[in-house]
Amino acid sequence: MRWVPLELGRVAEVGPQVDTAINTYTALQRQLAWRGTLNPAQLTLALMALRRSFAARLEDMTAFYQANDLDPRSGAVEAARLKLKRFLRTIDSCGATDEGDTGAFVLLDSPDRADPAAATIEATSKEAAEGIAAEEAREGTVTLRVVLTAEEYDELLARREAFRQLKLDSMLYKR
Repeated sequence: MRWVPLELGRVAEVGPQVDTAINTYTALQRQLAWRGTLNPAQLTLALMALRRSFAARLEDMTAFYQANDLDPRSGAVEAARLKLKRFLRTIDSCGATDEGDTGAFVLLDSPDRADPAAATIEATSKEAAEGIAAEEAREGTVTLRVVLTAEEYDELLARREAFRQLKLDSMLYKR
């Protein structure tokens, strides 16, 4: 994809272009999901190329913002970068692609298929897991994945509700 050059005089064009790129990706995804698609392999390659382009653009936008963070116009680039980053995370977390080398996540079936609470989320490749760990290290965040059975999930909800009720009672009765 041809991106608008990152220049302070053209930052107003960056946000709409990110919106257009996201809409293009979403349209290609919908077209791929449609059963009558003529060439799904070509659409898959186009989606992978867009993802690589998105990743490269994120790096460029980060570098641009860091270099121009004192200029108020660079905030538009940062806003567009965050929007693109959120979109990519949404794609990764919902398993929108089934390619192992793209770093996507896939929701795996649990042994008890009728119980969605017992499903697990796993990285599809070792490289994807390493890439996520490197990104988390840069951001200073940690992702925890908890796998619960239906009974454990119900117990967690019951305890949460009991704690909420206890907190409400203490506020109402000033205990």
